[in-house]
Amino acid sequence: MTFGISIFCFACFLAFSSIAMFAPRRAPAAATVRRAPQPIAPEPVRIATVAWPAAVDARATGAEPAVRLALARELGTCHGRWAYETIVVALAEEPDPQVRAALAEARANVRA
Repeated sequence: MTFGISIFCFACFLAFSSIAMFAPRRAPAAATVRRAPQPIAPEPVRIATVAWPAAVDARATGAEPAVRLALARELGTCHGRWAYETIVVALAEEPDPQVRAALAEARANVRA
């Protein structure tokens, strides 16, 4: 009987040691970073800038409506695919109604 208990203990030892040796390893726990809460501040008011004038001249980014109006009229004198595509993009983006009217007139004058 004592021999049977020792065999049973040895079998349990083999089973548990093989589980410990060949079991898949656990992934290491991901480190958590705690940060202090940021104070809620109101977002600054952003002024919408019109980007289409930069396609004509890089210095015209964020140009005033008078400059955009002049650019729209000048685009109406150009002929070509580039001018037509620039006018189409400008029409989609332009907020000023006077400049939009000038762009629509320029689109009618431009031959693609």
